[in-house]
Amino acid sequence: MKNPYTLQALVRAELASREEEQRIYFQMRDAVVAGAPFEPIADLEALADVLQDASCYVAHNVVTWKGRTALVGGRTFLATAADVVAFLRGAMQAGDVRPLLIAPCFRARPDRVVLVDEDQLGLYHVR
Repeated sequence: MKNPYTLQALVRAELASREEEQRIYFQMRDAVVAGAPFEPIADLEALADVLQDASCYVAHNVVTWKGRTALVGGRTFLATAADVVAFLRGAMQAGDVRPLLIAPCFRARPDRVVLVDEDQLGLYHVR
């Protein structure tokens, strides 16, 4: 089943390949699944303070399964922190907040990951 939520309202750049999207998404997801320390974020202004880096990865937090293999069900993009905050502000006003993972750009693994869904906005500090 295809997931039609492609973050079209977000000013973003595509990553080099679908394999890179998968790698980046699962590095962010692994931090959340591992139960890294969690800190709630009060609002979008506080989120802007957390995402001080110039650019970050944004992923629709959806996993699909093919047998025992987990695959990204959504998309992963590169965007500026300011564009991400503006996108989330619009999504909240429209009542269309979807589960997202956001992390400042990283090479090996993220040092922090933001989880967004309709119930919470929070930061995972990766050890």
